[in-house]
Amino acid sequence: MGKILILQAGILLIVSAISGVVGGVPALLSALAGGLCYLVPSSVTVLVLRLFNPYPKFAGYGFLLGEGLRIVLAWVMMLIVFAIWHQALVFIPFLFGLLAVSHVVFLVFWKVQRYGK
Repeated sequence: MGKILILQAGILLIVSAISGVVGGVPALLSALAGGLCYLVPSSVTVLVLRLFNPYPKFAGYGFLLGEGLRIVLAWVMMLIVFAIWHQALVFIPFLFGLLAVSHVVFLVFWKVQRYGK
């Protein structure tokens, strides 16, 4: 899970840099904010999973708690970003940052599933 967080952070930096080149500083900051709205809750989820790792009996509960926290925290962070920064936020880079970070996991699992074929 820690490797996925590093991959998500790398993808976020790439998407933010591309957004910054195309749309300037406001687009760069918007893409960064969008990606962080998913990266921070993912980090909390990894922390929860690691806390439950020594207790295999409760691993399922840890997974449900972590995923629930990820959804709620991502939603709350997006609401906070929109409430505070709604006038200067550039929505398309924000969305690209959010989607890039959230869909890296699908690319990793797709690669693993197709490995060797």
